[in-house]
Amino acid sequence: MRALWCLPLVLLAACVQLNPNGGRFSCSPDAGNADCGEGFECRKQFAGGGRCFRVGECLETEKCDGADENCDGRTDETFPEQGAACMTGKLGLCAVGAQVCVVGVLSCSQTVMPKPELCNGLDDDCNGMNDETFDFATDELNCGACNQVCDAGTTCLTARCEETTCDDGADNDQDGRIDCLDESCLGLECVTPAPPAWRCGARSPVVLDGGDDAGTLDAGSDDGGVDGGSADGGLLLGCFAPEADCANGLDDDGDGVADCLDADCDGVVCASGTMCTNRSCPGPG
Repeated sequence: MRALWCLPLVLLAACVQLNPNGGRFSCSPDAGNADCGEGFECRKQFAGGGRCFRVGECLETEKCDGADENCDGRTDETFPEQGAACMTGKLGLCAVGAQVCVVGVLSCSQTVMPKPELCNGLDDDCNGMNDETFDFATDELNCGACNQVCDAGTTCLTARCEETTCDDGADNDQDGRIDCLDESCLGLECVTPAPPAWRCGARSPVVLDGGDDAGTLDAGSDDGGVDGGSADGGLLLGCFAPEADCANGLDDDGDGVADCLDADCDGVVCASGTMCTNRSCPGPG
């Protein structure tokens, strides 16, 4: 019950109410503490107006404990740990959260939700793996690594942007070798003077390079020079016409097979004087 300090009964109408229990009586924040009486203060309420509380009963700093320390009519609306980084226990980008107050108890709230994986070295979908949806071995936009885009004239093969346009006179994969001088072009079409299409190949030079001749073949012993882009005395890289002489025992087009073993020779005369058939040279008769 509210305590009453009363004058004589004849003046009962002049009784004044006191405030033994903080927050039970309204006050005007604009009037300071005048509405509350000695030993009490008027605290502004979040919902509007004010309430009287004992001096010293209210704190300026709220805590996460389910109580209304600052006497504004709310509980746990702010606290020292609020928003501080914390660990949620989840994987990937979902691991970091922010401190919140839930029913008077500090809790770590997840602030990042899983999303489709991006190629960025991060675990965007929070499954414990980074960039797992990208195939670095063949992805033209992420060849070997995120955001490594293969230029025109190249294809992503075994995590490298390799030359695949071998008739444009350009070093598309920027490895210092152009068109058929790039081993990536072996077997691919090159500059073709006339049909059928010529292809990049590798074959042994007819004559060993015997002097420092900037790549021109001459007679002599191996001098360690370069013949058409390959080591002296080794394979000669170039753009070769399809196999046509199918009786000389040579791999004329540098595709790794000679004479009748090459599909180019089907129906062409071979060493026995017969026609290459089914990649073989039938005997006469």
